[in-house]
Amino acid sequence: MASLPVARLPRRGWGRRTSLFQWRQPAFWLYAVVVSITAVYAVGQQQIFHELSPSGWALSWGLLLVYGLPVFLAIYLLDLYEREPMSLVLGALVWGAVAATVMSGIANEGWGLVVARLGGPVFAAEWTAALTAPVVEETLKGAGVVLIYLIARDEMDDIMDGFVYGAMVGLGFTLVEDVFYFIAIFGGTTGGVLAGFYVRVISSGLYGHVLYTGLTGIGIAYFASRRGEATVGRRVAVAVGLFAAAVGAHFLWNSPLLNFFPASLDDLGDWLQFPVGAALKGLPLLVFVVVLVRLAHRRERMWLGAALRSETDTPALTAGELQVLLDPRAKRRSRRVMRHRAGVAAQRLLKRLQREQVNLAMMRTRAHADDAPEVARQRELCKSLRDGLLAIPGATPAAGEPSP
Repeated sequence: MASLPVARLPRRGWGRRTSLFQWRQPAFWLYAVVVSITAVYAVGQQQIFHELSPSGWALSWGLLLVYGLPVFLAIYLLDLYEREPMSLVLGALVWGAVAATVMSGIANEGWGLVVARLGGPVFAAEWTAALTAPVVEETLKGAGVVLIYLIARDEMDDIMDGFVYGAMVGLGFTLVEDVFYFIAIFGGTTGGVLAGFYVRVISSGLYGHVLYTGLTGIGIAYFASRRGEATVGRRVAVAVGLFAAAVGAHFLWNSPLLNFFPASLDDLGDWLQFPVGAALKGLPLLVFVVVLVRLAHRRERMWLGAALRSETDTPALTAGELQVLLDPRAKRRSRRVMRHRAGVAAQRLLKRLQREQVNLAMMRTRAHADDAPEVARQRELCKSLRDGLLAIPGATPAAGEPSP
């Protein structure tokens, strides 16, 4: 058997579930008050957009839901083994859509006046968006990730969690900001909304706030989760550095630097040029974030291997099954093979067995002893699921193949 990845330190408390509604946490009440106050303004703004163009407003939200739902699921499912509590995920989304957008709009307007007064109208027209929005918006969106951490500290136990919460804040911000652009900038007509959707979603949808705040979230999670592994100075440096990278990428996007966007969309060449211009500004950041996410996935696999190594070759888990659990593609492939070999019922039972084996790893990190009653019960559950699976005709592997 290939050697298993080894985590530097045993992960503790993996898999705890905490709700957004922590009534005794001051951070929850701060979150609730800010969201409640800004929601009044946000609803009023949407009503104005609806009055300006009822059909354009409805089309805007319809298109953005078609875009936003797959992105939401992709972010949520990025965490391979421990899905974040839905209440916290939705709380992050709401912060981005409501609190961060409203406060950013007010702050950007104020700082825009300062830039215009200091630099003059020509300078302001080119540079206001780059000098104000990156710092203002990334700070306010990042504040939402910090609040989520303060509300449920146990949930942000690695950098993948920080990316999920940060990306959800960024997604909420993106959806509401796009509605503003579709109505206020692109005119709110059917053609204008479709043009805005092409420019801001089809051409630029892989870049933007999801990546910016996801990067900030990684930094916050690194600072919060690496106690005992990294010095305070290093944790601060990483968090500040990733926040600065998010601000810098946002600055580059808003600035006239490397601006290869067409001035208008008059012909086919202009339409084709826009995604190229977007890629030149946004692709390096996308690659950087993908690398960080892959490193986070590798760390999660290390934790899983460390937690389950002593469970291999027992009634709860075989070495072959652990290798499958450590490789998401192999896990999906094993389910497809099981369905082809033994049917849908066997596929579902295998899926549950794999899920309960991951839960066994999480229980081991929360238990005070390997023979804790809850760990023993989980081992017995895994054994019973395997016994039930192998009792299905066709589920038993052929000679030389790994167990289910």
